[in-house]
Amino acid sequence: MAQISIQPVFIWTNGVEITATKLNAYSIYDNLEDESKFYYELQNEDKTLINGNLSIIGDAYIQWLINDFSTLWALEYICTQLNLIPIIPTN
Repeated sequence: MAQISIQPVFIWTNGVEITATKLNAYSIYDNLEDESKFYYELQNEDKTLINGNLSIIGDAYIQWLINDFSTLWALEYICTQLNLIPIIPTN
């Protein structure tokens, strides 16, 4: 599972506001042509707050291919689709 830090997002869960600070994701399907599906989780320090599935298809899949199926590219794409702001590592 790949992980990236995100700018804090406030999530209302069971009457309590909790802050998510991490995005975890991994591929659960790829037809190796034009579609890949990812499972994602938004987490705080100790638990998953929200999870779901998201697809990379069409032109986005081609861009992912051009970027050698980069894990960082996929995480940034998922952030964009979920309206999250990633904190990119500066290595």
